Amino acid sequence: MFDFIKYKYISITFSTILIIVGFGVTFGKYGGFATSLDFDGGLRAVVEFPENVERKNLEEYFSSKNLEAVLVLMDKDKNDYQIDIGLGSVDQIKELYNERKGKDSVEAKQASAIDALIGLLQEDFKLEKKKILSANQVGSVVGAELTSTGISLLSLTLFFIMLYLSFRFQFKFALGAILALIHDLVITIAFIGFFQIKPSVPIIAALLTLLGYSINDTIVVFDRIRENAGNLRDTFSQVINLSINQTLSRTFNTSVATLISVVAIIIGGAVELYDFAYVLTFGIILGTFSSVFIAAPLVDIYDTLSKRWKRS
Repeated sequence: MFDFIKYKYISITFSTILIIVGFGVTFGKYGGFATSLDFDGGLRAVVEFPENVERKNLEEYFSSKNLEAVLVLMDKDKNDYQIDIGLGSVDQIKELYNERKGKDSVEAKQASAIDALIGLLQEDFKLEKKKILSANQVGSVVGAELTSTGISLLSLTLFFIMLYLSFRFQFKFALGAILALIHDLVITIAFIGFFQIKPSVPIIAALLTLLGYSINDTIVVFDRIRENAGNLRDTFSQVINLSINQTLSRTFNTSVATLISVVAIIIGGAVELYDFAYVLTFGIILGTFSSVFIAAPLVDIYDTLSKRWKRS
C-alpha cells in the first residue's frame, strides 16, 4: 500500500511551484494572457473562399503578414471560413492597406479597419463582393461583459459546490474540497497563460467541466474516508491513506476512460476544438492528481492542526 500522506507536503509544494512558474512565464515573458476577439475585441469576417484555398493557405497568408488570425471552418461544402483578428493586429491591417492604396489616398483615409481587412482579402484572393458573407468590428465592451460573465459563472459554481459539500460533509472535508477546487482552477489558468491559449467561450466551458469532474473524484475519496473512519481504529492519517488506496483503481479507470474521449477530439476533431481539448486533458489529469495528492492531504493537515489547537 502506497503511503500518499507521507508525501503531502511535497505534492503541495510541487503544485505551488507549478502555479508560480505558470504565472511567472505568463506575465514575465508574455506580459499577460493571450488576447482573443471574444474577450478583447477585434475584427470578425465570414468569407466564402474558392475551393482551391485550404486552411493551410490561409494560415500561411496571415502568418506572412504577421497577423494573428483564428480560423473557423463554418461550412466545409461551401468553404466558408470565419476569420477572427485580435485587437493587437488591427493597426497592422490598417498599415498594410495604407501601403497598398497609398496613405494620402481618399480610399485609405476613409477605410475602417474592417474595410481594410475585406479590401486585402478581396484583392489577394480575387473575391467578389458577394463572397463576403459578413464583416464586423467587435468592441472591447463585449469582451468586458464576457469576462464578467465568465468570472460570475465560475464563482457561482464554486459557491454552490461549497454549499453542497457543507451539507454533505464535515467542515474539514468541505474546506479541503473547496481549496482543492480553487487549486485546480488557479493552476489551470496558469497553464492557459503559460501556453498562451487564447481565452474563449469553449475555454470557460472547459474550466466549468473541470470543476465538476474534479469534485466528483474528490467526493468518491471522501466518502470512503468517512466509511472507514467509522469502522477502523487506525489514526486519521492511516484511514485517509487506506481510503485513497482503495479508491485508486476506480479513480484511475475513470480518468483513463474520460481521457480517451478527449484525446479523440485532439486526434480526429476539428482544429477549432483543440484548445478546449488541451485544457480539458490537463484538467482531467490535474483533477485526478488533486483528489489524491491535494484534497485528502489538506483534510489531514487541518485535522492535525485542529487537534493541536484544542490541546493548547
